[in-house]
Amino acid sequence: MIRSVLILGMVLGVGSGCVPIPKGFDSPEPAARIAAAVEATASGDIEAVPDLIALLDSDDPATRLVSITALRRLTGQTLGYDHAAPFAEREAAVGRWVEWYDQNADALNAQAGAPRRSPSGDDEPDHG
Repeated sequence: MIRSVLILGMVLGVGSGCVPIPKGFDSPEPAARIAAAVEATASGDIEAVPDLIALLDSDDPATRLVSITALRRLTGQTLGYDHAAPFAEREAAVGRWVEWYDQNADALNAQAGAPRRSPSGDDEPDHG
């Protein structure tokens, strides 16, 4: 039992001086980004849509799959995005997502009660 706890502690970096891996959509670790996408989906977090769109460009196929699944559940849309498609097809679909978000952001954010954000994570200026 103690051996299992020690091994788990080593794996998690407890007591080893390792820097904890940042959590969330901006983490350098795919597992952390996937966890953020899963959490956003489970909580129905419409505010996460720009972050999920940004994750569609990930080099990690699992991240892309979880992101498009989250977007489908949150918005009811896939816009023809296929996580396993060739790069050029994925890029075209990401462009459709960015355009879709630009057209629907105000309604989505009003629903969530949040300010508008771009899929790149930058705040959009308030032109109103």
